[in-house]
Amino acid sequence: MQQLQCAECKAQVLVQKNSWEHTTVQWNDQARATCLEIADEREFGRREGRPGAPRKQCGALIASIVAAAKAGEIEVLDDAPVPKPIVDDSEPAPAPFH
Repeated sequence: MQQLQCAECKAQVLVQKNSWEHTTVQWNDQARATCLEIADEREFGRREGRPGAPRKQCGALIASIVAAAKAGEIEVLDDAPVPKPIVDDSEPAPAPFH
């Protein structure tokens, strides 16, 4: 994992960019206290999920991770694009449940 600083709030997290579609982020207490989006949730109570669960994402941090990956500042372990799904159209799709 590589250390990365959010361009918005300067929170320091550990990041592993497994592919362009999959990223692992480790937050510490200091980063959670620094993140502006998480602070908004604490102050105004706008939080999804169970109390104490990690935040699902921070938009500013996501943008920082993508920018760092594009600039080569963090390594993307598997740079190959995800292949398009193979769909078998030979049989009709099952009817949805009601």
